[in-house]
Amino acid sequence: MGCEEVSKAQQDLCCSEFTPGADLASVEWGLDAQAELNYGAFMQSVSDFTGAAGAMVTDVTNACQAIAIDLGADPGEVTATSPSARANAWCDLAVERLAAVSGELTISFQPPSCTIDASVQANCEAKCSANVECQVDPGQIVARCDPGKLSGRCTAECTGTCEGSANLAVACEGTCQGTCEGECDGACSVEGANGECRGACEGTCKGECRGSCQIDAGVDVKCNADCTGGCSVEYEAPKCKAQLEPPSAECQGSAECSGSCEASASAKADCKEPSVEISGEEDLSAAIATLKANLPRLLVVAKARGQLLVDNAQAVVDASANLDGAVGGSVKATACLIPAGRAIETALINVEAGLTASGKVMAELEIE
Repeated sequence: MGCEEVSKAQQDLCCSEFTPGADLASVEWGLDAQAELNYGAFMQSVSDFTGAAGAMVTDVTNACQAIAIDLGADPGEVTATSPSARANAWCDLAVERLAAVSGELTISFQPPSCTIDASVQANCEAKCSANVECQVDPGQIVARCDPGKLSGRCTAECTGTCEGSANLAVACEGTCQGTCEGECDGACSVEGANGECRGACEGTCKGECRGSCQIDAGVDVKCNADCTGGCSVEYEAPKCKAQLEPPSAECQGSAECSGSCEASASAKADCKEPSVEISGEEDLSAAIATLKANLPRLLVVAKARGQLLVDNAQAVVDASANLDGAVGGSVKATACLIPAGRAIETALINVEAGLTASGKVMAELEIE
């Protein structure tokens, strides 16, 4: 028994449970009831935030590395070891190789977007209030989401934006941000053998869109995919592309706990890679191919996930400041603040590196 007590004390002092990206729901921190809820939500938000930051900087590194090598860079040229340094080094090489490409590329893309995991936020808030009746359901998501940010599968007429992708063509009569397949009432970047549009359409696309289609006002289009901003029937599996509005009074816990829940939900947001349309002269085929394969990951970071994590960072730092004096009496809770603090510092560096490195590629390609 004495050995077991020593082992437990060692685990508490070393905070063996905390790692970036881990699920900490079952961990007991040794605090009183409300402090346990606040601290548990905070540590989960740190885990989610730091895990997402690490994954983001890795995505940027892999995308830039692929672009640089595809355009002739030496695979062993980058010797940096830290994630932030590797991201910047590989993206510098990608920019260097892209700058050496002779010719003009035309790039259009579907704006990347992130969908907040409403169930993560609402279920966490239910724990904050210690009210099991506050678990999330579709009705709560609809009621607590800005109507313009409400999304979900629409089996009838979409009156907002029908969300397709490079691999999913959706019915369109409106502005297609991606590849228009059909009739283009305007300039089309690529035409098929019969004169139909098979590229970016500067005007109204009538047919299908491999990307997102903003449906023209007064037009009835059956989306049969995710629709954002308006559906003529109830959404199936509704989602929200923004933070949920605060819950009802009986489901509200402390502000600290709720803030951590929002940070966790944002860190776990589902960010869809956008459809990208790239055209240019025939001798630019290598650049076009690698950008089609790798630019979507960089766009997600530069235009969507990066800013989401910047917002998360402030929420996590604020929650950390509010814990002062709240963990006294618990060896584990006190000890775990040390690795959590270090993980936050590393995550902030990774977020900045991911945004900076991807931004260099955006600037070289003149993507605003």
